[in-house]
Amino acid sequence: MACNSCDPGESFSASYCDDCERWTFRLRKHHVLIAAGVLVAAAVVVGVVIVQPELLAPIVAVAGGGLAKRAIPFLT
Repeated sequence: MACNSCDPGESFSASYCDDCERWTFRLRKHHVLIAAGVLVAAAVVVGVVIVQPELLAPIVAVAGGGLAKRAIPFLT
């Protein structure tokens, strides 16, 4: 059972509590979701490169076009 003396930390903390004799990890939910999204995107890209590398160029073009559409209004 965890003790109440462990430091709650801010957005991310990993600390060892001497009273509990265990590690305590704390994160915010949105940080976990962002990390999961990045990992899923990386897995998709790696899978495409391994299975059908000829699809990489169209995927990059579509993703780049979507990012450009969002970035252009902010640049003007």
